[in-house]
Amino acid sequence: MSKRSKSKATNLNNARPARIISIASQKGGVGKTATVTNMAVGLASLGYKTAVIDMDAQGHIALSFGIKKADLEKTIYDVLIGEAAMDDIKHTKFGVDLYLSNSSLADLGPKVMSHLNAKLFPAPKYLLRKAIGQIKTQYDYILIDTSPSNDIPTINSLLASTDIIIPVLPEGLSIDGIYETILLIKELQEQGTKINILGVLPTMVQDHTNLHHVKLQELRKEFAETPDIKVFDTVIKRAIRHGLAQTHGEPDINKAPEYLTFVKEAFAIA
Repeated sequence: MSKRSKSKATNLNNARPARIISIASQKGGVGKTATVTNMAVGLASLGYKTAVIDMDAQGHIALSFGIKKADLEKTIYDVLIGEAAMDDIKHTKFGVDLYLSNSSLADLGPKVMSHLNAKLFPAPKYLLRKAIGQIKTQYDYILIDTSPSNDIPTINSLLASTDIIIPVLPEGLSIDGIYETILLIKELQEQGTKINILGVLPTMVQDHTNLHHVKLQELRKEFAETPDIKVFDTVIKRAIRHGLAQTHGEPDINKAPEYLTFVKEAFAIA
């Protein structure tokens, strides 16, 4: 039996829920969407049933997989407000199941937080967790792309997750985003949410930039003294091939092998 068949059979027969990972940072421009995209195709290439949920109103997951946002009739927004099921919005590209978004997701906060809709949405921060309940036994991994805003879609993403990965560009403002994200997650943990920070992933690192080298070393030293948060050994270097893959909507793990190395490290895959 192939890895893919074995994985699928194990999940469906035992109804074992997926591991749900949000890629999150309170700072934009750190490679969240590229990380989600390449992790997904990497996991799929290893035979794991993998899904991606786009919880960013920019809708860049669709573009990264070669799908036009304008062609989407239903999105994750429609699921969250109860007007569609997850199966209604599913697309499959490059071996990955996609639950996509577009600008309509920006309306989620105003709609579900309105006092007028309080009875319709009594638990507005848990809408995504409820939606994932429809599909979580179908997958080994569900990856969530988040926005850099501390908004309702992001809070929904974190509260629906089992794990968090924080990507960081080793520069000042991006590094500050790590601490903002950790603070937000710690607040949720203190409120009783079971959510684990898997670690910090260095992204878009330039070998020839001394600043990146120095900041990365500082990060490793600092978090070495924090037992519950690690900086991953894998480093994602800045590469034009990553941008081209996203621009053309053709993710290819063979052109981004460092992400394959990363998923093996992150999930202890031999």
